[in-house]
Amino acid sequence: MIDWPCNRPDVSMTRDEIIAAIRKNADAIKGKGVSKLAILGARAGEDYRADSDIDILVEVEPDTTFSLLNLIDVEHIIEDATGLQTQATVRRSMAPRFEPHSADDIVEIF
Repeated sequence: MIDWPCNRPDVSMTRDEIIAAIRKNADAIKGKGVSKLAILGARAGEDYRADSDIDILVEVEPDTTFSLLNLIDVEHIIEDATGLQTQATVRRSMAPRFEPHSADDIVEIF
């Protein structure tokens, strides 16, 4: 088995460390077509476990071509930067019923 950082249960970062790592890679992420990025869920708050993944919410300009491959690239950039498994969702694809429940747990990064 390849020892990717995201496969190791001992890798943990605070919310501030995650935000700093993502901001450090903002140009690469924006290069994939992302205009805004936020974290949400457990890692956006203080109730995460060491094995919690990072839930990412991305926004893309309406006229930008953005594919599943771009989304996977964004996940990989963040996983490489943090060592934590990442799950990304495009905001316009988020079911409207989840938006109000998630609003309090969203931390905008850029």
